[in-house]
Amino acid sequence: MSYYQNDNFNNKETSIDLNSFSEKAKKATTPSKKSSKSNGPKRSKLVTGILALFLTFVILGSFLVGGFLYYAFYVVDSSMDVDLDNLELNYTTTIYAKEQGSSEFVEYQRLHGKDNRIWIDDENGNMPKNLKNAFIAVEDKTFRDHKGVNWKRTFSAFLNLFFKFYSSNQGGSTITQQLVKNITMDDEAGGIEGANRKIREIMRARELEEQYSKDTILECYLNTIAMGGGMYGVEVASNYYFDKSAKDLNLVECAALAAIAKSPEDYRPDKNPKANKERRQTVLNLMLEQGIITEKQHKKAYDADLKIAANKENLNEVEINSYYTDLLINDVVKDLMAQYGYTETEAYNQFYTKGYKVYATVIPKIQSALDKTFTSSKYKIKNADGDYLQGSMTVMDYKGHIVGMVGGIGEKSKNLSFNRATSAVRQPGSTMKPMSAYAPAIENNLITYSTIVNDKETYYGKWKPNNWYSDKYRGQITIEYALRISANTIPVMLVDQLTTQSSYNFLVEKFGLKNLTKEDINYSPLGMGGTNGGVTTLEEAAAYAAFGNGGFYYEPITYYKVTDQNGNTVLTNESKAKVALSEDTATVMNKLLQNVVYGAEGTAAGMGSTVSNMKIFAKTGTSNENSNSWFTGGTPYYVASAWCGFDEYKPLTMSQASTSKQLWREVMSAAHKGLKVKKFNDSSDVVSRKFCRTSGLIATSNCTSTSTGWYKKSNVPTTCTIHPSSASNTAK
Repeated sequence: MSYYQNDNFNNKETSIDLNSFSEKAKKATTPSKKSSKSNGPKRSKLVTGILALFLTFVILGSFLVGGFLYYAFYVVDSSMDVDLDNLELNYTTTIYAKEQGSSEFVEYQRLHGKDNRIWIDDENGNMPKNLKNAFIAVEDKTFRDHKGVNWKRTFSAFLNLFFKFYSSNQGGSTITQQLVKNITMDDEAGGIEGANRKIREIMRARELEEQYSKDTILECYLNTIAMGGGMYGVEVASNYYFDKSAKDLNLVECAALAAIAKSPEDYRPDKNPKANKERRQTVLNLMLEQGIITEKQHKKAYDADLKIAANKENLNEVEINSYYTDLLINDVVKDLMAQYGYTETEAYNQFYTKGYKVYATVIPKIQSALDKTFTSSKYKIKNADGDYLQGSMTVMDYKGHIVGMVGGIGEKSKNLSFNRATSAVRQPGSTMKPMSAYAPAIENNLITYSTIVNDKETYYGKWKPNNWYSDKYRGQITIEYALRISANTIPVMLVDQLTTQSSYNFLVEKFGLKNLTKEDINYSPLGMGGTNGGVTTLEEAAAYAAFGNGGFYYEPITYYKVTDQNGNTVLTNESKAKVALSEDTATVMNKLLQNVVYGAEGTAAGMGSTVSNMKIFAKTGTSNENSNSWFTGGTPYYVASAWCGFDEYKPLTMSQASTSKQLWREVMSAAHKGLKVKKFNDSSDVVSRKFCRTSGLIATSNCTSTSTGWYKKSNVPTTCTIHPSSASNTAK
């Protein structure tokens, strides 16, 4: 039988009753009462199991939360000894100076250690609303509402570490938490310690929120946040990136700074402008979404160009400080040690990290002239041995304020290096004579302006002074002429009359020369400047000031005062006047030293043109074996001393020896540009009289060779007896 046959057979023999099948199917699918009772307990067990599991999780969660809270509150140290109103961080010290002719202090230079931070208060518009809102929008939009912690963000960030809901790690830290990290430097990242750190951060953030206002917290945050390149806070960042103060930032610049916060080095607008632009556009979008800025503001700022002015000069920073700044630092450090008992290391640390405001005596224009002159290639001079000529110069006003200083010729290569202006103690040569001989002799009425003295060979024991000029001795000459031509015999004679001890005491006690030795209590050191110790340009400038300010000596100072960043005084520094000479002696010396510049054969001849329409007093000096060259003198505004020589004692050529004059002329000419014509203040106790050049006495009508002299009223010479007349000429 074939298959098909069999199929046909089955179809015929086995017909299906569809109605019957349907009834059976219904019966099969409809549970009986017995079946329903048997399935009930199974469902009940499932529900019970689910509830039990849920309760287990609840109980376990409660234990975990309870354990976490116990751990957070009683185990983890969340204490934070910090006062946000007086936050102790590393701050940048700022030097302020007055521009020439101004009474207002302006920022001159900044100095800092590792951290560069200038604190600004959230007052008087120092922090624009857009700046604060930009940071809030991108870093912590719920800042104004939370209590230090955004729990949703915190748990999302935690869960994302395990389940990777987001493509990148999500930051859970609020602005308050970030502030905690900034001021505690507690930044352990991984493991148990990382978890502990995060818990400490959360608890500390909540503590800060309980103690301080949102405005205070935000102010501290914006002053402590890292902004790249070792800069901290929005003020330094504004200065560096945009060459302006934070209070002057526009919306685009505010967004650019807020963009940096995510990763300072990666989003710096100067080094990564594309990344910064993308990020600041995100900031602007968020500000728009949060209703902080309008559509119009957003549109204008979104594609606006960002003008970057990134330069350290914007921060008033220099890699290598000037010699003046070096001295200022040392002076402040020394005074901190003296007043507060700090060690030297502690004092330097205080200076570089406490954000001091130092009010300096420097005049930027003069310091700039010094730096420019002493680095000029024309003063890069070598001797036959290949040694470079060196030099230094100090410029002061007549109240003891150092307004400029340089301690070497050529580029300065490192900070706190050897400063020849303060530390190169050299023989002063003939610049010693006015201080050691002429001034004390006039003060003690041993001589007058026109006293006749004998320039002749004279022995003091077995030693005699020799003159530098070729004709050796010039016989009967006046005091004025002896000083003008820088005779050696006359000041030695005066020292002998004064006594060497008296002359030495005058230098140390009246003129502040502290580097002289006991071996200098002798004729050659005192009368001719061939000292065993010596002087510096700083000492000479301070001493010569007495010839231009009425006879006062002021201890040189580099600063007026130092305050902390809140304006509280840390140090005060006032140079008190000490009488070195009587006012009338100082005036007579001033007139005598003017003749060195303007008189015939004066050793400073030709220097009178340095300052237009103003008088100069000065003295030149050359030491033993021509190894040191000096030019020290003053104008009605400033007194300055310039020195040149080789670091090792070696002779100078005539052209090399003239370098001190050239340096003095160039610097002082620049320093006086634009200044009004001024005169020295002469003492009312000094009178001018015609004197007889033959006798040195007050001239009569019969004296054929006369000149004008200046005399103390208490010591006016008598009338000439060599050329008597019926009436002496005493007219002014």
